Amino acid sequence: MRAIVKERPGPGFALRDVPVPQAEPGTVIVEVKAVGICGSDLPIFNGVRDVPYPLIPGHEFAGLVAKVGPGVTGWQVGDRVTAGLVIGCGTCPYCRRGDESLCDNLREIGFHVDGAYAEYVRVPVANLHRLPDEVSFRQGASVDPVASSYHGLRRLNMRPEDTVVLFGDGAINLYALQAVRARGIEQVMVVGHHDHRLDVAAGFGAVVVNSRIQDPVEAVARFTDGRMADLVIEATGTAEVIPAVLNSTAKGGTVLLLGVFHHDAAINPAPIIRHELRLVGSFCYSKETFAASLELLRRGYVRIEPVVTHVLPLEEIGHALEMLNRREAIKVILEP
Repeated sequence: MRAIVKERPGPGFALRDVPVPQAEPGTVIVEVKAVGICGSDLPIFNGVRDVPYPLIPGHEFAGLVAKVGPGVTGWQVGDRVTAGLVIGCGTCPYCRRGDESLCDNLREIGFHVDGAYAEYVRVPVANLHRLPDEVSFRQGASVDPVASSYHGLRRLNMRPEDTVVLFGDGAINLYALQAVRARGIEQVMVVGHHDHRLDVAAGFGAVVVNSRIQDPVEAVARFTDGRMADLVIEATGTAEVIPAVLNSTAKGGTVLLLGVFHHDAAINPAPIIRHELRLVGSFCYSKETFAASLELLRRGYVRIEPVVTHVLPLEEIGHALEMLNRREAIKVILEP
């Protein structure tokens, strides 16, 4: 088997031979048919995120069951599957109540154990989800980023009359935008600074603002007649945007933090206190949310076509990473 392997900290990576993994008890081996590159993978390749080495990253994937481990029932070779990345211990209080992303002993496929930038990946049975025949492997590889946004959205009491502003024009927010629109919310704005991505957001029915040209807080004020937004979603993971996020939120409104911050962010809590804002964090997803996100894709409420801008063979991952680092692509899916 040929696999993309992160061999040491820093920007380098290599293509090297690794043996086809064995199906251990409680696992299956999945032949990868499609794997998406997540924004969280870039810090691994760029040497910013600390992970064990060597490591095969890749956690957004779908494929076929190729081998079934001892003691595994209900699955057979040839089954079409996708999988969540969260590996909970199953015994801590968080896992027992269905919040496995908060597990005290959390592990993640592609971050703590080998992932799917390869022809095969070993997957715990508990992580598997059946892929309906009408859902493509590319859609199956997109459930993870959809679930990463939908997990937070499901925790909110969204109403059709709400005004929603999303900061960030990456894949996570473009999927979140579609989920928001599916809830019947019409007053939606996306703030970003990449025109080609904002064009995609506009195609999904959002008013768009290029923050390099317009002040986002002023734009939100005009959009809401000065009332500001009932719900503001932050998905950039950039500290500099937090003041604008807080100042764009209406009194008594809600801020949903979806972005993962890899650097310290100092914020002034005064707007949170004075305006009685509700601050909600969201990390990964539960198995239930993953299944619900798969259903959103199956029913066509969330579409991947405008968001997935490039599909390349696995061997071209270097080119894909360059495009993503230069923000020339939105979402890249690799096919081994």
